[in-house]
Amino acid sequence: MLISRLERLGLGVLTRSCPPDLVDRVVGDAGRSERRRRLLSARFTVYFVLAMCLFPQADYLEVLRLVKTGDPGLRSWTGVNKSSLTRARQRLGWAVMRDLFRAVARPLGGSGELFRGLRVLALDGTLLAVPDSAGNNDAFGKSGSERSPMGYPQARVVAVAECSSHAVLDAVIGGFKESERIVSDTLEAHIGAGTLLLADRGLWGLARWHRLRERGTHLLWRIERRKARRVQDVLPDGSYLARIEANKHSKAAGTAKAPPALVRVIDYRIDGQPDIVRLITSLTDHEKYPATELAALYARRWEIELVFDEIKTHQRGRPVLRSQTPDGVRQEIYAHLIVHHATRDLLDEAARLHSSTAERTSFTRALHVVRRTVISPSGFSPLRPQTRPAPRTHRDRPQPPASSSAS
Repeated sequence: MLISRLERLGLGVLTRSCPPDLVDRVVGDAGRSERRRRLLSARFTVYFVLAMCLFPQADYLEVLRLVKTGDPGLRSWTGVNKSSLTRARQRLGWAVMRDLFRAVARPLGGSGELFRGLRVLALDGTLLAVPDSAGNNDAFGKSGSERSPMGYPQARVVAVAECSSHAVLDAVIGGFKESERIVSDTLEAHIGAGTLLLADRGLWGLARWHRLRERGTHLLWRIERRKARRVQDVLPDGSYLARIEANKHSKAAGTAKAPPALVRVIDYRIDGQPDIVRLITSLTDHEKYPATELAALYARRWEIELVFDEIKTHQRGRPVLRSQTPDGVRQEIYAHLIVHHATRDLLDEAARLHSSTAERTSFTRALHVVRRTVISPSGFSPLRPQTRPAPRTHRDRPQPPASSSAS
């Protein structure tokens, strides 16, 4: 069975995706290497934070106990308590986890899962509730008005995910009051040639369209029906070419001055729904990219909603994150993204060996396997304080970007 293959592949899942040498390099590039040896080293803290996200219902000392169960060599550690673990997280900062996530995040889907040679990605955002501390409230904000805020502060996460594998390729974190359009601007550097990006109308922007097209990215975007009405040419499949122009009154950065764009428009109606859906795309060849195929493909944008559900419902396991500070929240979110990618990577490899697809296997069952590998006795553990030769990673990893110290 596929799950039994997961069991065999799963040994040391976190060190498989985040080998110690990679962790050490990212820590060094972020300027977080220690000048003196610490019991709670930066490397240890990285793996502790990842384990903390694997066991969201456990408190700090219970997470430490679970990790120690998986490595008898840690049982001699004494004097480690909640306060010392909190200080270790503060020393590490959040940028290390961001850079580590960007170092390990990669597409997982094979060539058989491309759409006519293009890797299909989706862009969207979600909200995560964070503890109601003064720092979190100032950094992220709440719903409601300034005079009558409601509920918990909420961090806004905007992500790019591969539709076929559910692998998150990049993500940025903003506040509740920040729009997804603004938060997502910094993601554009990670979307390039050979990809087809699906996005909803809330993320539309003409200036962004031009920037992404300059990078070689193809686009399939839903927009409002009042846009793209200047028909240039009707195509045999019922789609048409249209000229779309900037809204001169738009407040979005660069939009009012953006030049017009020639786009292909596809209008269709979902069965049982009265409204017409309008898509625009950069794929103007109606013979190579039929309108019916593109309309069906756009439905895959919902795969990113399933990604968010995997993280928020099944992996996070609690309605509110645990971190009381903004830096801790950012650190925790990127750690959750690393754990999700490690689980998806394991699931994808097991599916390939089983000639199946990762989508057909329960993410929850795979996550249980990952949790068991952390608490199962193993050989070398990266958590031990003594220095040992770090194993080579099973694949070439991209060099993570240099990072300034955590803000």
